[in-house]
Amino acid sequence: MASRATALTHRGQHRHSCSYRRKQQRFCRCAASSITQEATRQVAVEVEKAARNSRRLYAGIDIAAPVELVWGALTDYDGLGTFIPGLAENRCLERRPAGAKLLQVGEQDLAFGTKFRARVVLDIREHERGIPAALLHGSRSNGHSERGSGGESSNGREESSFPEPRSPLNGAPARDISFAMVDGDFQAFQGVWRMQQGKAGSNSTRLSYALFVRPQIWMPIRLIQGRIEGEIANNLGAVRKHSERLFAGLGDN
Repeated sequence: MASRATALTHRGQHRHSCSYRRKQQRFCRCAASSITQEATRQVAVEVEKAARNSRRLYAGIDIAAPVELVWGALTDYDGLGTFIPGLAENRCLERRPAGAKLLQVGEQDLAFGTKFRARVVLDIREHERGIPAALLHGSRSNGHSERGSGGESSNGREESSFPEPRSPLNGAPARDISFAMVDGDFQAFQGVWRMQQGKAGSNSTRLSYALFVRPQIWMPIRLIQGRIEGEIANNLGAVRKHSERLFAGLGDN
C-alpha cells in the first residue's frame, strides 16, 4: 500500500509539474504574441494569388533610421538571427563581395504543442543601385506586365524572376537585396528587400518587401498563407526596432 501511495503521490506531483510548465509556456506565448502585435501593428501585408498553388506577398514599413544603417543591418548575415524572430537557425555558408549564401530554418509553434519548421538555403544578391528591371516579374519599369487574368502569371517566367516591391516612393533611388531559394522545403521562395530614403529626410528609410512563394505540391498554400503573412509583418517590425535602436545608440556616443 505504501509503495502504491508513493507512486500515486509521484504521479500527482508529475501532473502538477506538467500543468505548471504548460501554464508557463502559455504565458510566454501570450507575452510574445502581445509584443509581436505591438511591433507589427502598422505593417499591412498585401496578398496576390499567383498560378499553381502560389502567392505573391507585399509589405512595407517606415523606419526612423538612415538607409545606410538599415542596409548594414540586413547585410549583417551572421547577425540576422539575433533580431529576426522565428529563426531557429541562421548560418552564413558563404560570403561574397556582393552577396552571400545563407542557411535558415524557421520555426513556429502550432496547436497541440507541435511545431512548423521550414528549411531554406538562400542565394543572396546585393544591388546597391537597385535590382535590374530585367530580373523583375511584372515590372512596371519595363513597360509591360506578365500577369494574366486573376493575377496569375501568363507564362513560365515566375520561378526565374523576382516580385517587384510596392513602394509609395516609386522612382526614387533604391538599394535592393534579392534572395532566391537554391535548396529547401519549398518549390519556390524568392523575393526582394528594398530600401529608399523616406519622406522624413536622410535619417529615415522606407523598407519595402516582396515575396513569391510556392510550397511543395502536397501542401495547399492556403494552409500556410496566414503564417507567412504573420512572419513578414514580424520581420519588418523587427528590422525597424533593431535599426532604430542602433541609430539611437549612435546618438548617445
